[in-house]
Amino acid sequence: MSAPGNAPATLVRGSRRGVEVVRLGADVGREQGEALSRELAAALRACPGEVLLDLRATRHIHYRVAAVVAELSRSARGGRRLGLVGPSPYVRQILRLAGALEDDLREYRSVREAVGARAA
Repeated sequence: MSAPGNAPATLVRGSRRGVEVVRLGADVGREQGEALSRELAAALRACPGEVLLDLRATRHIHYRVAAVVAELSRSARGGRRLGLVGPSPYVRQILRLAGALEDDLREYRSVREAVGARAA
């Protein structure tokens, strides 16, 4: 559940130049964890390379949801990876405390930067 006055979290999955992108918005509470887990797992199965989790609009992520992100990142196989786009220092800290080590997750400032890095 979102904090009073805040919009509920959104989860949008799409593709940008062959790169799967899962975009989160607002605050990501525990109840969004299952949907996020399904979308990220599906994106990792569908994409032979890196899947991006766009966190630029995310102000808070529940620690259990962060643990799901960390687990999916560690369990990615066959050249598949999970990358983060624009996490705030606060969200980055929650992910780190949940077990997502910096070596496990590449970070980008924007989706454009990530897509450009893949093309290079």
